[in-house]
Amino acid sequence: EEIRQQVRERLSTHAFPRVIEFVDELPKTPSGKIQRFKLRAQAAEQVRDNS
Repeated sequence: EEIRQQVRERLSTHAFPRVIEFVDELPKTPSGKIQRFKLRAQAAEQVRDNS
């Protein structure tokens, strides 16, 4: 809740994330870049499962 409040204070309403999720490890490429497409796919899968 503290993180949510801090983000809300620093970002405008339209930029505020609806959901904040903590993970142990982010999917990365061999060069160390975050694989955002995998994060998007995981989020889409969770939305489908909750529907």
